[in-house]
Amino acid sequence: MITSPEDRLRLFGETYRVRRYGPDYVDRLREAGFTVQITKVNDLVTTDEAERLGLNASSGEIYYCTK
Repeated sequence: MITSPEDRLRLFGETYRVRRYGPDYVDRLREAGFTVQITKVNDLVTTDEAERLGLNASSGEIYYCTK
């Protein structure tokens, strides 16, 4: 967990809050009118590209939204 203000600023661009979304996140996006495609890092890029982008399998799901 990232807790120091310095790390929060470096990673999130602010020191005072971090957004965490619940399991209803995709439902909320769809209710807002988005079509949501759920994918994983390995479905989009090679392992080398993922590493260069700072992603890995533990990065979780990626939500591609269109209206």
